[in-house]
Amino acid sequence: MPFEIQAPEEKRGPYTKETAEKYTAGQERFFRVDNVTDGATVAMTDVIKQIRETQPIDRLADIGTGSNRDYLRTWLQSSGAREVIGVEPSAHMRALSEKMKRNDEPITVIEGDWEKTNVPDASVDLVVSRFSLHHVRDIRTGYAELARILKPGGQTVISLPHPEYCAAELLKKDETPVEGKPMSVQVFDTTLHYYYHGLESYIGSS
Repeated sequence: MPFEIQAPEEKRGPYTKETAEKYTAGQERFFRVDNVTDGATVAMTDVIKQIRETQPIDRLADIGTGSNRDYLRTWLQSSGAREVIGVEPSAHMRALSEKMKRNDEPITVIEGDWEKTNVPDASVDLVVSRFSLHHVRDIRTGYAELARILKPGGQTVISLPHPEYCAAELLKKDETPVEGKPMSVQVFDTTLHYYYHGLESYIGSS
C-alpha cells in the first residue's frame, strides 16, 4: 500500500547555526571519506559503482547534502563523475560545507531542496540522497523534481527515510534492524529501495 512521507514540523525548518554545528560534529566523529564504515553509505557506494559499470555518470546531484563535504567526495570517487552538485536548503549547513572546500575538486554546493533543487532540466545522470527523504513535504512534488533534473535514462540512489521509520517498518515484520540492511517500500507506483541506518551510527556517540 502506498504511503506518504510526512516530516514532523520541527524537522522541516532550516537548521539553526547551533544545530548545524552539532549535526556536523556528530557526523565527523564517525565518517571520513578515506574510511567509510557506516552501512548505508557503503551500500550506496556499491550501487553507484554498479551503475557506473553500465552507463557513464557525467554529472551527479546530491539532494539534502548536509554539511560534511566528505560525502560528496565519496560520491565523486565511486561514480567517476566529472562534476558533483550538492543541494542543501540550510545556509548554516552550506557554510560549514564551504569550510571543507578544496579548490581543485569539481564539487559545488547550491541552495535548494527536494521540491526545488535549482538544478537545470535534464542535466544530471545520477541523483543520490542520503538521510533527507523524511524532509519532503510532498513526495509527488519531490519525485516530479527528480524527473525534471534527470537526463533520459538517469537513475537515483536514495538512502533511507528517517531511521526511526526504518526501524518501525522492520519490527512490524519481526525483522531485526541491522546496520546496512536492504529495505524497500511501495511509494505510489514506484518501489523505493533504501538501507537501514541506526540513529546511533548516524549521530555518533556523545
